[in-house]
Amino acid sequence: MTELASAVPAYVLLAALAVIVMLLTVVAIVAKAVVAKARPEDLQHILPGLGQVLAALALFLPWGRGTRGPTGAPPVPVRSERRGGRRRG
Repeated sequence: MTELASAVPAYVLLAALAVIVMLLTVVAIVAKAVVAKARPEDLQHILPGLGQVLAALALFLPWGRGTRGPTGAPPVPVRSERRGGRRRG
């Protein structure tokens, strides 16, 4: 590991660090905007999707190439009584 760091010029390491920081900043800004614009009842559907996006972007990081955990089942949609249908009772 030390041999690799000494073989790579410092400007290449700084450029790689700048790209990683920029990628993380863009992801944070987009995630914050998506969560801020989402309706509270839609968050249960949006957050797993954001988690998958973050997991995919983590593969760009050098240490993010490990094994991925199992993906969760998609959430079950909740039907509202306001959207038609008759009330029982």
